[in-house]
Amino acid sequence: MKIITLTTDFGLRDYSVGAVKGAIYSKCPEACVVDISHLISPFDVFQAAFILKNAYVHYRKGSIHIIGVDAERTPEKRHMVMKLNGHYFIGADNGIFHLLAEDKKNAELYEIKGEQSTELFPTLYSFPLIAQKICENIPLNKIGKKTDTYLEATHFKPEISADKRFVYGTIIYIDHYGNAVSNISRKLFEEIRQNRAFEVIFNMYTFKKIYNQYSEFIDFSVPLDLRAPDGKRMLLFNDLDYLQCSVYKSDTHTVGGASSLLDINYLDRVSVHFI
Repeated sequence: MKIITLTTDFGLRDYSVGAVKGAIYSKCPEACVVDISHLISPFDVFQAAFILKNAYVHYRKGSIHIIGVDAERTPEKRHMVMKLNGHYFIGADNGIFHLLAEDKKNAELYEIKGEQSTELFPTLYSFPLIAQKICENIPLNKIGKKTDTYLEATHFKPEISADKRFVYGTIIYIDHYGNAVSNISRKLFEEIRQNRAFEVIFNMYTFKKIYNQYSEFIDFSVPLDLRAPDGKRMLLFNDLDYLQCSVYKSDTHTVGGASSLLDINYLDRVSVHFI
């Protein structure tokens, strides 16, 4: 049984998601269709790449991942299949393949042409057809024409000062809880830190401690009624090992999260000063 995942910016209100699933099951009745996300911000390839890249690795090899974000084919935007780390990705060459692969040596790329690559609503009319061929074990060189190129998207990479006293990062994602995720990894942080003290600045807020998990913020030896209340700001390395600014037990619908309470936004600068 093949696993076919969907990552789109279609939302959950319209017919689009249901129609695409119907098309997939019509062509691949034995497949298991899994939603990764349909709440990608419209046409946001970077957000789609962040979510898909951190999700697909948890699926078994041979899984097929359909990407319905900015998928319209144009003279400058091809439809492609990429095989990467044993997984198959179907989408438009809008930068997402580069963001997922990073290193071309790890990826096989095939351009899709002809009737199986339509311009109008390709996620519904084209991509399920391509998924069907993969499910039928048709070789990729029979599905598309091999290519060595894809559109390269500019990465948000941290900058390191010449004296290695500063690291400048970027907020690359705001999650459901309002957590502000930076592109500064634990590995990079520790490599540059060299056991020095530090200050981290998210917006105008300074932090001098980083936690490894949310509950580490709480001193469980203190009686419950005297503990630090919910809503306190904190830094931690999240499960992806990226430096993240959070508000303890945040809720964007009630008390708010780090993004709203601290006015931290997508693409804001994050500064680390090693002392």
